[in-house]
Amino acid sequence: MSNYYDPRWYEDDERRSWRSFSTESVSDSGSADPQAATSPPPGAPSAPSDQPAPPGCRTAVRRAVTVTALLVLAFIAGWFSHQFFSSGSFPASSQSQKYAQLFQQAWTLVDQKYVDRKAINYQKMAYSAIQAMLDTLGDKGHTRFLTPDQVQAFNQSLSPTLVGIGVYIQQDPTTKQVVISDTVPGAPAEKAGLKPGDVLLSVNGQSVQGKDLDTISSLLRGPEGTAVTVTVRRPGTNQTLTFHLKRARITVPNVIMHYIPEAHVAHIQIVQFADGVSDQLRSSVEQAKKLGAKAIILDLRGNPGGLVEEAINTVSEFQASGTVFLEQDSSGRRTPYQVTGHVVDGKIPLVVLVDNGTASAAEIVSGAFQDNHRAIIIGTRTYGTGTVLEQFPLSDGSELLLGTAEWLTPDGHFIRQNGIQPNIGVSLKAGQSPLTPAAENRNHTTYQQILQSGDSQLIRALQYLQSQP
Repeated sequence: MSNYYDPRWYEDDERRSWRSFSTESVSDSGSADPQAATSPPPGAPSAPSDQPAPPGCRTAVRRAVTVTALLVLAFIAGWFSHQFFSSGSFPASSQSQKYAQLFQQAWTLVDQKYVDRKAINYQKMAYSAIQAMLDTLGDKGHTRFLTPDQVQAFNQSLSPTLVGIGVYIQQDPTTKQVVISDTVPGAPAEKAGLKPGDVLLSVNGQSVQGKDLDTISSLLRGPEGTAVTVTVRRPGTNQTLTFHLKRARITVPNVIMHYIPEAHVAHIQIVQFADGVSDQLRSSVEQAKKLGAKAIILDLRGNPGGLVEEAINTVSEFQASGTVFLEQDSSGRRTPYQVTGHVVDGKIPLVVLVDNGTASAAEIVSGAFQDNHRAIIIGTRTYGTGTVLEQFPLSDGSELLLGTAEWLTPDGHFIRQNGIQPNIGVSLKAGQSPLTPAAENRNHTTYQQILQSGDSQLIRALQYLQSQP
C-alpha cells in the first residue's frame, strides 16, 4: 500500500504542509527502489502469514502500468481523438467521454486561434490542466501532479543521506511566513549560525514572501558543494542577517531522543517514517530504558508521514496485539492490517504529541494508539491525509499521485479530511515553535527549563505522566 510520504517536507522537493527540510538532493545510494513494491526493508520484521503484507512498503506509492500513464497524458496533451474514444476504451455514453471531448475542443481552439502565439506554452498548459483537474477531487495535500523533477525528489526523499544545508522550516498557512524551526546537528546551517525561530526572507537574493514550499524548495536545492545565500530576520533583535553556505552531504536523524532524568521520561521525536525508522526507534526506546525512563513522550508534531510498513512496525513496538489500520477500496471492502508481534515494551506509559502538521503515516500511528487505548494523544487535530496513493507515471517523466483507497483507524474512523482528534486538546500560542529533542540535547535543557519553555503541549504531556500512578 503505498504509504504516503509527502516529499514537500524536504526542501528538495515539495510539500503542502507546514514543514519542510532543506536537503535539495539525495544520495544515489539511498534512493528508494520504485519497483520493490512488495519487498520489506532489509532487517525489518516480516508480517505474520495471516496478515496481508503491505504492498508498497519500500516506496511511498504504488506504480501503475505505462499504458494507463500514456492514456492520461494523451487526454491532457490534446491528441485524445475521437478515434481513440471509438476504440472501446470508454463506454459511448460515458460522462468521461463527453467532458474529455469538451476539454479537447477547448485545447484545439487555444492551439489554433489564440492571437499571441509566444504566450502559448504547451507544457505549462498541460501541467496546469492536470493539477486543476486533480484539485477538484478534494483530496487535499495528497492526490496531485508531480513534474519530472518533483518525481525524482519524491522517489529519493526517504533516504537518510541527503545533500543540503540542514534546516527544518515551517510555513504559516495564512501569512506564508517561513520560519526555521530547527537545524540538523553538524549540518551547514547550524555551523553557519542559523537558529530556530529565524524567519526566512530570501534565498540567493530571491524573496520567499508569498511563495509556497514547492518554490522555496527549488530555490534551496542544489548539488553538493555549491553555494547558497540565505537571508533571515532574527526575532527579538529584528536584525536582518545574511548567511553564505555550501550545500553538503548530511545524515538526517529521523529519530531523536532526549532523556529527562528528573521526570524519568524520554522525549522521542520521529521526524518522518523513513526507511529504518522503526529500528532506530527500537534502539532509542531501549537506550531510554537503560537510562531509567519510566514513560515515553512520542513526538509526531510536524511529521508528514512516510513508509506505511514503518508505521506498522512503530505501533507494533508498543502493543502486542490489535489492528493498526483498515484499508478501504472504492467498493467499500475493508482490509485490516495487524501488528507484527515484535514488541519492545507493551506496558510503558505512552503519550503521543500531534498537531496540524501530523499527517498520513503519522496519523495511522496516532489513530492506532488511540483506538487501541495504548496511548493518550495530546495536541491539536491532525492534518487529515487518509488516502492510499498510487503513482502513475506519464510519458514525459511526470506522474499522477492518485488516491485509490482510504485509510481508517482500527475503529473505522476515516482519517481523510477528519484527521485525528486528540484526547487532550492543547494549542501552542501564536509564534511558539515546538521544543524538539534536538534542541533539548543541544542546549542541555533541564526539566524546569522545559516547564518554562512555552511548549504547552510538551508541558501538558509531562504533567499528565506525572499525575499517573
